[in-house]
Amino acid sequence: MVGGLRNRAGLLVLAAISAADCAAHSMNSLGPFAVGELVRGGRFSIMQAGLWSCVEMLAYAVAMTAIAPLSARLRLRQVALLAGIGLVVAQAGSAFAVGVWPLLALRVLSGSCLGGLNAVVNIGASRLGKPVFVLAFVMVVQTVVFSLASLLLPHASALAGQKGIFLALAGLVVVLLPLLFFLPDTVLPTPGANPQAGYAAPAHAAPVWALLAVLFYTGGSLAVWPFTQRIGLSVGLAPSSFGVLSAVANIAGLVVCLATVLQSRRHITSPLLVPALVLAGGVCVVQACPPTPWLFCTAFVLNYAAWFFVYPSLVGLTCLVDPTGKLASRAGGAWMFSQAATTLFASATQTHGLYLWTGLFSLALCLCAALATLRVTRPHAGRPPSPPIPPVGQTRAQARTKATTSPRRHTA
Repeated sequence: MVGGLRNRAGLLVLAAISAADCAAHSMNSLGPFAVGELVRGGRFSIMQAGLWSCVEMLAYAVAMTAIAPLSARLRLRQVALLAGIGLVVAQAGSAFAVGVWPLLALRVLSGSCLGGLNAVVNIGASRLGKPVFVLAFVMVVQTVVFSLASLLLPHASALAGQKGIFLALAGLVVVLLPLLFFLPDTVLPTPGANPQAGYAAPAHAAPVWALLAVLFYTGGSLAVWPFTQRIGLSVGLAPSSFGVLSAVANIAGLVVCLATVLQSRRHITSPLLVPALVLAGGVCVVQACPPTPWLFCTAFVLNYAAWFFVYPSLVGLTCLVDPTGKLASRAGGAWMFSQAATTLFASATQTHGLYLWTGLFSLALCLCAALATLRVTRPHAGRPPSPPIPPVGQTRAQARTKATTSPRRHTA
């Protein structure tokens, strides 16, 4: 993907990736409304709702994992349009499906399409260069879109129940589809180089640690996410209040996204990434088993906002380790596999709507993610620094030459 981010074509591509990102994460962010409505309407028990979410996540993971080996040859526009149309069909069909098995079958279609769209986002971020910046930017757009959707979906549920929720989700994707035409439909001409020479982990181990960091964090921080509305109800939060809370969390996420966009232009990886992972683990315990509504709201907002910093940073790290996008696509698959497993675990361990054991498990996973991230990002004293990461459209050799010929600022 050529042309950079500063010209008009590059900005249109960035807008198209943002649209694909909104569609790809529509069920991650707005899925709790659908789960809550299916449980409230008597379609599912809590365990069946967990299985429903698990099936979608597994299909999501399989799609991203299957696409990963094809990342260098992937035609982003073609894949995104096919996946977007399939997602509209899955959501519209779910509006009218009444049995458990038809709803599960439609989640397989939905998850496969969501995985295809997320692969387009991750691979596109790798091809554009500066992946943390790109991912943080598209999440700014995502945050604005989902803030508005969080306010509207409770009304869709009140007006038409299951039909209202799923038709609104389908309509969101329909609105985004035209933007996907701005995605390039070319393949990657040459694979990128591995810029991992200056990190603590050896080159062959860096992809493993980066993938583990994503695996642990996503599984831990999102274990109870599909049941978040149910947890809020269990501590006295009304459905309409949960919609307002989601909008507030999205605004907090927007602030964090903007800060991440600015910070990522100066640093490849943030020194705050590991502390944020530790904080997220502690917050998960409170969110899973809140003693009061106010603590639930606080934990929800903190965990949600932290996601908008940690997720682009971790996936951006996989893009830096493997600029072809293959590892980033596998990271998305790992995310869904881990969330599917921990979501099923959460549905089995809930007691009266609370998930204490899941919260403690989430804390342990987030701590493991922090350790894995340190293995990749901690500079190694005995190794030379990595060659500079070139801007979009510039070769690594050109970046190295520019770095050696640029005037240096003297410091005390």
